[in-house]
Amino acid sequence: MTRSFRALCLAALLAAAPLAHADIARASAEILVRQSGLWEQLDSVAPQIEAGMRQAMTRAHVAPADSEQARIARVIRSAYAADRLRSLSTGVIASRVQAQHLEALRTWFESPLGATVTRAEITTFRGDRNADAARKEGFRLLAPMAVERRQLLQDLLDATHAAESMVQVAISTSLAVQLGAASATHAGPLPSEARARAFLEAQRPQMLKSFTALTIASFARAYDGLAEDDLRAYIAFLRSPAGADFNDASLHALQAALTDAATQMGQRLPGTRDDSNI
Repeated sequence: MTRSFRALCLAALLAAAPLAHADIARASAEILVRQSGLWEQLDSVAPQIEAGMRQAMTRAHVAPADSEQARIARVIRSAYAADRLRSLSTGVIASRVQAQHLEALRTWFESPLGATVTRAEITTFRGDRNADAARKEGFRLLAPMAVERRQLLQDLLDATHAAESMVQVAISTSLAVQLGAASATHAGPLPSEARARAFLEAQRPQMLKSFTALTIASFARAYDGLAEDDLRAYIAFLRSPAGADFNDASLHALQAALTDAATQMGQRLPGTRDDSNI
């Protein structure tokens, strides 16, 4: 999708990805991460997670002490620190993008349209807006949208595998948090990873339905300023060998980085007393 919605699978699985197939230098991978907008978008992950944690506690009518809230915030900021996410993402992209596609990728990202798309995605998906308001705006834009333009957004969804990516990230990170927390508490035997994964996988169809609707709405906002011909050109890039290669690498990069961060957070969050927590 947009780089920010691409699938964020476990860290262990990704760490075991065949490094022997690394085809581009890390410096080249960092250039792609920066040009694609992923570099800037990763800076907003920690604030989004922190805001989501506060909302979850509010919905659950949980009101930790101020000192505990501060501790939780520190844990999230450390686990989801932009430098860590960028480093992990860059490493995965370096290991997956094929060198033969570098020229085509740079040509796209340095083109006027490529730069415009990246700016739109950074602005829309960096998480500095009220999430509920953003969703409402997206659905408001979709309501009167012409069938042809709506189909272009569906084509973009298909080309980026955005909804499937969001589902996979939700499953992988949820599992990582649970197992990370369990390993940190040492309270009895660790839960079965297979059982936890099966529980989450059972929810995949409903999650896919929800994320599909949300993603189309987010696309409506992100690309509101793009003409239909520009959207067609973007979709053509994503379907090209170079675009598909980078999209796939980005999905794996985000999933690796966010799953690792979720594991770190899960290991550090257990407990509620200041004197029993890190």
